[in-house]
Amino acid sequence: MQAILYCDKKTDCIPLRDCPETLLPLCNIPMLEYLLHYIEQKGFQKAVLLAADERTRHLVDSLHLQIPVHYARSLASLHADMPTLLLRRLCVPDWDMGELFTLCHAGSVRLLHADSTPCLAELHPQGSVLLEPEQTAVAESSSFQHIRTPAEYRSVQQKLLSSSGKFRRARIGEGVRMAENAFADETTVIGNDCIIGENAKLSGCCLGGGVQIGADAVLKDCVICRRALIDAGTRLENAAVPENTVLYPDSGTARNRKHLVHPDDGICEGLPRWNTAETALKAGSALTVLGNRIAIGYSHRQSESLAAAAAAGAAAHGAEVWLGGECALSQLIFLAEQTACSVLLWIQGENAVQLRPFNAGGFPLTEPQANRVWQALEAGTCSQLLRPGRLHHAEAFHALWETSCRSLIPPHGFEITVSCSSPVLRTAAQELFGGGNGQRISLSLSEDGTRISAFSSESGMLRYEQLLLLSLLSVQEQNQPLAVPDSFHMAAETFAAQYHARIVRVHEPDDRYAGLYRSQGICTDGLKLFAHVLRVLHDRNLTPAQAAALLPELCTVQHEVATSLTRQNIEQLQRNNPDARISIVMPLHSKLVKLRVHADSVETAAEICGFWEKKLRILESEES
Repeated sequence: MQAILYCDKKTDCIPLRDCPETLLPLCNIPMLEYLLHYIEQKGFQKAVLLAADERTRHLVDSLHLQIPVHYARSLASLHADMPTLLLRRLCVPDWDMGELFTLCHAGSVRLLHADSTPCLAELHPQGSVLLEPEQTAVAESSSFQHIRTPAEYRSVQQKLLSSSGKFRRARIGEGVRMAENAFADETTVIGNDCIIGENAKLSGCCLGGGVQIGADAVLKDCVICRRALIDAGTRLENAAVPENTVLYPDSGTARNRKHLVHPDDGICEGLPRWNTAETALKAGSALTVLGNRIAIGYSHRQSESLAAAAAAGAAAHGAEVWLGGECALSQLIFLAEQTACSVLLWIQGENAVQLRPFNAGGFPLTEPQANRVWQALEAGTCSQLLRPGRLHHAEAFHALWETSCRSLIPPHGFEITVSCSSPVLRTAAQELFGGGNGQRISLSLSEDGTRISAFSSESGMLRYEQLLLLSLLSVQEQNQPLAVPDSFHMAAETFAAQYHARIVRVHEPDDRYAGLYRSQGICTDGLKLFAHVLRVLHDRNLTPAQAAALLPELCTVQHEVATSLTRQNIEQLQRNNPDARISIVMPLHSKLVKLRVHADSVETAAEICGFWEKKLRILESEES
């Protein structure tokens, strides 16, 4: 017998956006995974999936089923080459195979529930055409239970918990952090990476991935969709909270939100109520767990009050704070280097704001450091004044930064135009590089000032990686190696060897060459990098086209993959399959794996990405 499953329906029983029914989690196991394993156990010879999207296909590839799974666009391309069960909606099944065979031999029938309501299932005998059947029948001993409401979604999972040890083991997902005095009963399902606050009480609830429950919240018979936040003290019963929303006890209304604390993303983003002086105060005080010398700056004038609040929070916890005002991240890194700060906080954005913490030198936080910041934020340490620190207004350092950049720029005959979304940085760059009237070079500068690319009609586009390699020839004149991040393109050493120069790689802020990395500032300051490039062109009497001819083709591509693997699984995979062309990053509290691939073309990089994504899928299936 074969089963044909429709996979083109969207989840409508709970408020999830863009979630196919196939991926609807039942006790943290996707519905299609459960259904296909059930079909396999009941002796079906084949499964056919209709209109399956890419995410569904990835799921099936990871399952390693014993029965073959085929794909089709529509029923028109199929026929019943064996007795066939056709499911027009996915279901939670409990059927009697003997009864199905008996009904199937009676002809094509549409199955009904015992109360005569349709169960969206059909049986077709071998050799029949898969048309709408005219006959109907009741499957007395078989159940085709569809999930239509949040209440049914909860009740189905609770039945599965009582019937199968597999579901009981998957009741609590990976990466869940629950306070010691929090409580969740045996009928509550908790998704991956959830955070349950102090004294929270959950009864009969279903939590999606990334949900945060505040302290003293009481939830009964609720469905909380992924990445939602229930604020402290909230009380809910029989509620369905949509994904990416926040509930406050004072209003009881849900609002869109996004609250993150990733090492390379930021502390808060997107939710107006979280982008307040109170949140910035908490962030500033939380950062004091990493160091007592902190530099703070912001990208837009609208964030001035947030920066002041963050500075107040840090100073109230005994930190010495340098407030750099409106600046680029590259300028803030320079300020931190001059003042020996070990922690940076750069507030990025105009409408959707991120509070982005960094180590000295602009390194992203390590995983343990990000954990410490998260715990400090959750603990609300800013409510307790420890000891007063000192606050320095450090905007005067911007003039020192401009002076240090200007000292690197040689006489040049190029007409340089600058594009940058930061007006402060664009003005500074135009003043630094203006005055030429020769060949035209267009300089593109990132908003944070750390990256550049250059274009001329003669040389074409020179990417950031290529410009960084070109600066090696300037650093070589100072008898220094060029310090680059550990993730930089693997072709760097080969290029350096051609010119009897050296590349050193820096992974963390306390590495041997971290001081050199910070003092050079080439990798973290796009304008300094371009000054070195101009020096190479001037000293070696090169045109941009001649310089481009010296450089290898470099391409770095980043690709994101959703995965259920743990960080330990991925690290073990890398150790067992060493490959210098690729680095894999898994941000904290996230199931998105970032594949960073180095190659000589986009096509090659895409091929390597596909190869490693397949490795991840295979490992997922083995772990499941």
